[in-house]
Amino acid sequence: MSHFETALVAEAVDRGWSLHEDLVYHSDILGCVVTVPTGYTTDLASVPRLMRWVVPVANAKNRKAAVVHDYLCTHGDGVVKNQKQSDKVFREALGVLGLGRFKSGALYYPVRTFQSIKGWFA
Repeated sequence: MSHFETALVAEAVDRGWSLHEDLVYHSDILGCVVTVPTGYTTDLASVPRLMRWVVPVANAKNRKAAVVHDYLCTHGDGVVKNQKQSDKVFREALGVLGLGRFKSGALYYPVRTFQSIKGWFA
């Protein structure tokens, strides 16, 4: 069963947040453990303004899923097949954190759409 094994421990640094401890997530989609290492820098979740009434920007639970997603997007070679799989792991992690289908979709679909558009210009 997918789950986080550790808490998110990070501090604000220039241009993001730096992890002070490894963030460990077990993904059923990937069938493996993803370890985001101490020192990894992330921008955390970028929630579109329109969706902030649904999913609060400051919600710490959402941030754990965002950190795993950011890591898979930047260091996922050999772990994920493609961007779409990284995005699916993001939605899986949101579910693990207790976000229902509507709230997780409110975060997942904008991410998925952005990544698809970004891929057209890569």
